[in-house]
Amino acid sequence: MEFDLNDPGTLLRADVLDDPRPFHEVLRREAPIWQIPGQDSFLVSDPALIKEAVGRTEDFSSNIVSLLHADGNGCPVPYRISSYRDPIHVFSTADPPEHTWHRRLVQPHLSPAAVAELEPEVARIIDEQLALVLAAGRLDIVSAFSDVVPARTVCALLGLPDEDSAKVIEFTLGTGALLDGVTTIDGMGAAATSAIELAVHMHERMDEMLARAPQDRRGMLGVFADQLDAGEVNRDEVSAMLTVFVTAGSETTASLIATCIETLARDRELQNRLRAEPYLIPNAIERILRDDGPFQFHYRYTPADTELGGVSIPAHSRVLLMWAAANCPMPNAENSLEPFDLEARPAPHFAFGRGLHFCIGAPVARMETRLALERLLAATSSIEFDPDSAPTRRPSIFIRRHATLPVVVEKA
Repeated sequence: MEFDLNDPGTLLRADVLDDPRPFHEVLRREAPIWQIPGQDSFLVSDPALIKEAVGRTEDFSSNIVSLLHADGNGCPVPYRISSYRDPIHVFSTADPPEHTWHRRLVQPHLSPAAVAELEPEVARIIDEQLALVLAAGRLDIVSAFSDVVPARTVCALLGLPDEDSAKVIEFTLGTGALLDGVTTIDGMGAAATSAIELAVHMHERMDEMLARAPQDRRGMLGVFADQLDAGEVNRDEVSAMLTVFVTAGSETTASLIATCIETLARDRELQNRLRAEPYLIPNAIERILRDDGPFQFHYRYTPADTELGGVSIPAHSRVLLMWAAANCPMPNAENSLEPFDLEARPAPHFAFGRGLHFCIGAPVARMETRLALERLLAATSSIEFDPDSAPTRRPSIFIRRHATLPVVVEKA
């Protein structure tokens, strides 16, 4: 496959959006820091350079000041969304010391013990959705299962009513267009409106939780209500953090579960082995995360002129740390593995980021996906593609996510 690195439209080519991995291999080999022609946007695909950049937080800020969108002619162009050091930046888009403080506030509630306490509720959600899958037999498993399970889990984690799960999916898809890179200027306005609607909805739910007596509060909304009462956070911080929980918390896992199911549908031998040896499911998930993980990159911003790997990067540039490209094994590299060598120790990967911004919700995503695959495989004797309908993906440079995944399942 040929890629013209002098063409800025290469990033938005249909075949690259459909499967960016061949393009990532070319970047790793030929342009470990690729400047999109004609603009100050730099894609970093070399693992060592990514590790260096995540450690240089003053040079490479996590604040998203501008991002890429489609110009209507097939090329990505910058779109400004905020200011450097704006207080809207939380978690993955915040820098120390704010980032450190935000993680410290929520880390105890996403600890291994806290995730284990959530597991029975997630198992119940999965079983309810799985009953619908088995009853249908032939269906789009995205709309019935892989989108719904994470949305309902986010509701349970946050303390939202279960009926909000449909809104979680709607808001996530609407707001996600801001980061897809393929969205036109009109679409960016619509996505911004969706983000505002999400913030308003979460503000209303936060008010409802604050009105409860402390002993009746639940979920992360209850935690934030207590912190607001104690003066540890302000409403703007809480609103921004809840938005991240809703969008990233559902989108990442929805992508991962669907990709795992597609992988199983393509490989009957893998299906059968994991049914017989379910203890290998976590290793399979790690391999899928490494080979075809949800997030392709995260943005960084350069507040001043800097350099990386001998490449000069001007102030106010966008730097895309390409997690997915960093996961591509180079020929004869130590991390090259035979496909699904499940007995081998899972190779390190960048699917959940790296360094101080390693995804705080990764334990929840892994738990949800493990339970979903365990229960799906135990309840079925086969999972196959629907011969009359091909899978489709939502075009995005940012996240690998299915639009549809039509399958036929047979009960065990």
